[in-house]
Amino acid sequence: MNKKNVIDTEKFLMLAVKAAKANGIVVEEEKELLRRYSKVTEHYNEEDPDDSYVSLESLTAYFETLSFPQKKRILFEVLNVMYSDRLFDESECNFVYDLASRIGVDESELNHILSLSCNEFTQKQSSAIAC
Repeated sequence: MNKKNVIDTEKFLMLAVKAAKANGIVVEEEKELLRRYSKVTEHYNEEDPDDSYVSLESLTAYFETLSFPQKKRILFEVLNVMYSDRLFDESECNFVYDLASRIGVDESELNHILSLSCNEFTQKQSSAIAC
């Protein structure tokens, strides 16, 4: 596989941890999903996921360099973490809009991604999510 097409798993995990912490609470469903993502990295403590050693700015600088399809995939996966507790609150919504802006995904494209991911989530969970 071309190295340009490979996403740094550890950086993604740290972004996912920051997303899970966006509302100040990391619930069991989010921890479980993070555990699944963490199987290939060494910097994960499931009791207290440590994301302090890497800044959001450095993560977004990396993700900004990815191709547009990769950026969309990252946003879908981040939303997957956020939706795992069946809630999507204002702080999580703000986090994902800020993330999209930082990595170069405009608001209209993010709204499309949110719509698709929300539809997929509600089909699986039969619950409403509003941002």
